[in-house]
This record gives sequence, structure tokens and C-alpha cells, in this order.
Amino acid sequence: MPATLIIREVPDGLSIRVAEPRRPWDTLLYLVGGIGMAAFFYYAKFESRLLQLFFLGIVAVSLIKNIISLLRGTDVELRVTNLDFISTGRAPSGYKSSSIPRADIYNLKFDQAMSGDHEQPSGLYVETSASVWHSGSCVLPHLDETQTQQAIDAILHRFPDTCTLAPASAREPYLTTLNLSNRK
Repeated sequence: MPATLIIREVPDGLSIRVAEPRRPWDTLLYLVGGIGMAAFFYYAKFESRLLQLFFLGIVAVSLIKNIISLLRGTDVELRVTNLDFISTGRAPSGYKSSSIPRADIYNLKFDQAMSGDHEQPSGLYVETSASVWHSGSCVLPHLDETQTQQAIDAILHRFPDTCTLAPASAREPYLTTLNLSNRK
């Protein structure tokens, strides 16, 4: 089930909200998996009872954190103003609130969900000169490609000068030097 996308114009810019209801089946899956892991560590033969309790504690804390996150669902708002992209809210799977200067943005794009070392949700990503080593910052999670394009179109319609900055490389910074240190 896709997330709900709400785009509103506000006096100082745009407000784009993503809401996704709770995911009871994912919660049930985490619960069953967590109980299975806890049973494994409970019945496993450990030389130390303290080590067994340590692993059980890690499984319990991780399970509780993930279940609470899934039960809360997704509620993220991106406020686009003349100066900033301010993304706030909560979402499971790797989303973090952020504030990015609009002048530093050189690309808005849709990116698929990635898992691995750092789980990232699918949605609207912002690329800046600081994000040359990774895919960028997720500012609106859990969107499909069509919804992401709607959000990008609304942003570029309201602020057409967004993404006009060319991407920087490590060898070509945006600073212009005057060569005042060179003496002839």
C-alpha cells in the first residue's frame, strides 16, 4: 500500500507530508522472528549464564525498538522555504530528520530502498556537494516513483532555481581563487 502524499502551498514555501499507516503484518513478522531468536538464545548452551542474558537482552531491546517503530507508522513533513529543505517526522527503516540549505542542492531524485549496512527507505533524495560518497539524504521516505516525481515537480514549480548548482568534485571546488599568493 503506497504512502499518502499531501502537497500544500504555505506562505513561506511548500509543505509536503508523507503519511503511511501502521504495518501490522510487518510487526507480526518481527514479533515471530524475535520470539524465535529469544528461544534460540534461551535454549542454546552457553558456558556463562551472563553471556546468555546479554544476548537475550540485545534481542529484546532490538525487537521492542523495531515493533514500536513499525506500530507508529510514517509521518514525515518536508518544508521547502526560500532558504532550506527541512525534513522532520518519524519513519521506520533508516530515515533521519534533516535540514539542508536549498542553495547547496544540485539534484532531487527518486531512489529505491536499499538494505545492508545502512538501511535506506525508498523516496525523495537530495544530493548536495557533501553527499558525493553516498546516495544523498532521504527527505521524504516511503514514496513510490510517481509520488516522488509529483513532489519534485511541485518543488521546481514553486522554486525554479532549485538544483541549478552544478555538482562539485573533489578537484573542482565552487570557490574561485584570485591567485593573490602568486608573486611574479
